Amino acid sequence: MPCTEATPECPVYRPRSPRASPLYRCVEDHAEELREAGHIHRRVEDETLDRFLDCGDLHKGFARVHCDQCGHEYLLPFSCKTRCFCPSCHQKRMLIYGEWVEEEVLAPVPHRQYVFTVPMVLRPHFPSLGP
Repeated sequence: MPCTEATPECPVYRPRSPRASPLYRCVEDHAEELREAGHIHRRVEDETLDRFLDCGDLHKGFARVHCDQCGHEYLLPFSCKTRCFCPSCHQKRMLIYGEWVEEEVLAPVPHRQYVFTVPMVLRPHFPSLGP
């Protein structure tokens, strides 16, 4: 019997639907136009578009996941692992990076962030700020 409710021992996997997003539909509709018009200048840009279109597609590869607690199995499609373009993959990487910074880099003390601005009138007196 498959897991129907998430528990710490057996979380429920809810697959996302990348093809339903407006970004996916836009890239799918206009990727060839961008290539033909010469707006794709580097190979990495072309590869990023292709990987994004393949992200979450079971036809492009998957892993079979088995729950030892209840015996339920499901297919987990591979992700594109591109940063700064695929919202799902980028979010995952940013969460992992933030967790790493918190655990490995920052001291275990409270942190605060302050932003100071210099009025436009005074900026010429601070050459490091630029124009």
